[in-house]
Amino acid sequence: MMLAIGALLGCAATLLVLAVRRRLSRRSHCGWCATASNWPTSEHDALHCRGYVQDRRRERLRDIRHGRPVVEPNPWGEAYLLDEEIAQRTETEAVSARAAAASADFAQALADLADGYPTVPEGTASVLVTVTNPATGEQHRVPIEPGQLDWVTALARRELDTFRNAHSDGTGYCGHCRGTGLAGGTGGAALRDELPADDGSRPGRP
Repeated sequence: MMLAIGALLGCAATLLVLAVRRRLSRRSHCGWCATASNWPTSEHDALHCRGYVQDRRRERLRDIRHGRPVVEPNPWGEAYLLDEEIAQRTETEAVSARAAAASADFAQALADLADGYPTVPEGTASVLVTVTNPATGEQHRVPIEPGQLDWVTALARRELDTFRNAHSDGTGYCGHCRGTGLAGGTGGAALRDELPADDGSRPGRP
């Protein structure tokens, strides 16, 4: 009797060890390959399968287009990117590069203006203008005098005047020189009265 019980316990223990060993040593199985390719088995993890990952990527892009919730970040990382995703990333990188260059150029132009054309006595407090690259968060801080800030404000307003005058119902005059083609802002515009009659050949006229 004892021998029979011992044999049963030994068999049970052996089966348990074999089951645990099989479970621990079992390789991953990709259900996508088994279904889509009619393979009896495919011994790799589904996240390593190009077909499976790209199918999930397409589903994710469709969800984004239709405003459905998606997992951020995606669980596949950089694996098996779709052509559409590569194109989007390339476009995003190009936009980021343009934003970085534009913010740096604008900050440098402000700095050049501040250094070259002072408007207040030395030591007077300046306004701190911060230009931020929206893609990276990089900031360019430029101290600029109040009078210089007035110049930049006037420049923007005159550019708006130029845009409005360029409409079909506008005057066609440049908002900066007021149609004189002369530098000097209002001073240049004041000289217009002293110039000979305009025959349409001067720059700035329609």
